[in-house]
Amino acid sequence: VNFVFTNTWGYQDENGTWSGMTGALDRGEVDFGGTGMFIVKQRVGIIEYIHLYTPD
Repeated sequence: VNFVFTNTWGYQDENGTWSGMTGALDRGEVDFGGTGMFIVKQRVGIIEYIHLYTPD
């Protein structure tokens, strides 16, 4: 098991390349990412979000 830490969720540059965790997911460098990430329309086509579950 390898852990990769980034300082950002990821932003798209002018060439369409993603940085951070989103970029690592998009390039297949990691199998999954875990964080409290905001769902934004730019990332929806790149990564698959799961619903947050919080017990009552």
